[in-house]
Amino acid sequence: MKIYVSGLYAGGNPQPGVGIVRSLRQGFPKATLVGVEYSNRVSGIHFDELDALWIERPWGELDLDAYGEKVRGALDGGGFWISGSDLEAMWLASIFPDGHPNLLAPPMAGIKRITKPVVEAASDLPVRIPTYLSTEHSDWDLHAFCREHNWRVWLKGPYYDASRTPTWDAFTAVRNALSKVWSTEKLFLQAHVSGYEESVMLSAYQGELLGAVSMRKRDITPEGKTWAGDVSEVPPSFLEPLRRMVRDTNWTGGGELEMVRDAANQLWLIEMNPRFPAWVHGATIAGQNLPALLVQAASGVSAQPAPAHSAEFTRVVLEVPVRPDYPLPPLPEPFAGAVGHSMKHPSGLTALAARLHEIDPDMLDVALDPAGSAAPSAAAVLPDSFVADIAAQDFDAMQTPQYIYMDTTAAGLFEQAAARAHRLSTNDVEVISGYSIKTNPDKRLIKLALDHGFYAEAISLGEVQTALEVGFRPDQVILNGPGKWWPQGLMPRERMHAVFCDSIADLDRVVAAVEAGEMSAKHIGIRIRTPNIVSRFGIPLDSPTTFGKLVAAVKRLPANSAFGVHFHMASSHVGVAQWWHLFESMLKWCRSIQTLTGRTIEMLDMGGGWYPDDWHADETAKIAKAVELVRAMLPAVRQIASEPGKAMAQPSMALAMRILEIQEHEEGHVEAVVDASIAEIPMHFWQPHRMVRQCGETGALQPIGRGKTHLMGRLCMEHDIIASNVQLPEGTRAGDLLIFCDAGGYDRSMSYVFGRG
Repeated sequence: MKIYVSGLYAGGNPQPGVGIVRSLRQGFPKATLVGVEYSNRVSGIHFDELDALWIERPWGELDLDAYGEKVRGALDGGGFWISGSDLEAMWLASIFPDGHPNLLAPPMAGIKRITKPVVEAASDLPVRIPTYLSTEHSDWDLHAFCREHNWRVWLKGPYYDASRTPTWDAFTAVRNALSKVWSTEKLFLQAHVSGYEESVMLSAYQGELLGAVSMRKRDITPEGKTWAGDVSEVPPSFLEPLRRMVRDTNWTGGGELEMVRDAANQLWLIEMNPRFPAWVHGATIAGQNLPALLVQAASGVSAQPAPAHSAEFTRVVLEVPVRPDYPLPPLPEPFAGAVGHSMKHPSGLTALAARLHEIDPDMLDVALDPAGSAAPSAAAVLPDSFVADIAAQDFDAMQTPQYIYMDTTAAGLFEQAAARAHRLSTNDVEVISGYSIKTNPDKRLIKLALDHGFYAEAISLGEVQTALEVGFRPDQVILNGPGKWWPQGLMPRERMHAVFCDSIADLDRVVAAVEAGEMSAKHIGIRIRTPNIVSRFGIPLDSPTTFGKLVAAVKRLPANSAFGVHFHMASSHVGVAQWWHLFESMLKWCRSIQTLTGRTIEMLDMGGGWYPDDWHADETAKIAKAVELVRAMLPAVRQIASEPGKAMAQPSMALAMRILEIQEHEEGHVEAVVDASIAEIPMHFWQPHRMVRQCGETGALQPIGRGKTHLMGRLCMEHDIIASNVQLPEGTRAGDLLIFCDAGGYDRSMSYVFGRG
């Protein structure tokens, strides 16, 4: 008996080939085991249980037709083939569309039914699929998905690779890398599921389930791969639908379903692999030799019994002798300051992915959106008010780059927020809004805030003076932040509405200033930082010593000022659901502070950091619920303040720029130089911007989606790339106008003068 086994990479993220060989040697001691590889850099080729090697050129260099005939000859000659590589299994399925009795790998029809993230074939299993979104959607929608899931998301490639993307800049960098590596834009974001990782491995032949085992990961590598685990039987509630799935897909070969079991005991299916997993020999140690069962079914030759040595397994690192016929290859020459060789895909699997796309563009594609739904748009739709405000501009007379004040949009946002605050207020609790001046100190926005009943929220005395100049009274000012005493000499002597302290030292200084008559406020309070949150702001509550000092300091607050608590954590950073979780946690801490200090809380400031869509879309119900929760837990609260500064300011301005030059490169890649730069749009690393081009002939606004164009800023700085992988509309040329919306928040306030002479 001759058995060919591929997938011998045995690094930190190993393939299953070596484990398959170990199991086959136990089941068929006299079989000839041939290791198949496509690189002499794969360490598994030196494993001493291999009787022979079949080393081909890397996938990018192979004549696939000729190689396919070689494989056919090996199978027709009586050999069996077990693939340890997902992409090789897909290629083999394309070569043998009707299968082959000796090809122990799944058919193409079955492979297409297990493509992630849907894994359609597993629909009857007692599992759920984590929420996901195709990256073919607009960046605006993708950013919303990340916020919705608290930035606990994975960006996944279609075949291999998954990376946590906790920030927008991390997401864009990984997306660019994976798209290039796997020659496709069809990636997807998937929500993270917390829980314990476990898998089910199966072995099947021509639609008959031969065996299956369950494994729980007990130790994992930094990449999340199994290092140790325990093996058990698959429960009947899972085994029977699994048997039906194998029959329905006419499955042949190994397979693995990777899952997470959450705290509610729900199984979440992350993906299914069309091969045995790398821990395959761990099951053999436990008495379940699934590769041997597979060969036994295909050959009719009985395998040796598999004794159970233990229900648990672990890995160790071993050094093995190098085969004399395959000495270690020389090191490549150092490049860019690095030495060595990337060993993740040494056989050129990334090149195979590109070639499979060429063979059949639809071979590996999967519909990431529900059947019958419209194709996702890579370009975000502009609100009507944006279109109206842009149409009102005289761009012919405009020197670019230039910020555009979106007056209709801005006015509408403030009107909406004012109406909501009024709607949520009751006889017992008043709901107010504070405009965060730091977000954008443009006096037009500050005046809108004043006209619509907002309070002015300042973090410095300079901002307080700006608010007073616009028309705010001191009793309409909320002062907080760690630098509220700067610049010296500008503290109003009149009574302010509220002052919140960022630290114990700040609280002591405020108390002393009030006692000395240097300042006065209707509300004096503290900004708190809930436990396990990384932040430099607020008084931490997770230290008993600090908490004790906080209680003592609050007791010293002047009796003629009401006590308030300020909670501020940017929801756009931690995620919407996480923000509301922290809010409820904060209320519980507030109740403890009341009990220990004897001071009732009369004002609660909910802070800001809201992304515009999260604030304006459908937050009335949530804020109404929050008001009710505050009334239930802190019945003495008479005023609740929110600070939707970013939600107000960010949509209120856009940035107009012109294309200076268009450079066309190979494979459709384009670089367009514009007269704007990161000096004018510094937040593009942290948030997407809805972008349009104004047609030079018709004046129509054309949305900009994803493509192969990079927008390069005017500065001589390597990182001055203000947009990557965008698709400029057909006919775009030098001199055309581009407009970046959503630039009125920190883009505007943090912009700087550079490269203007």
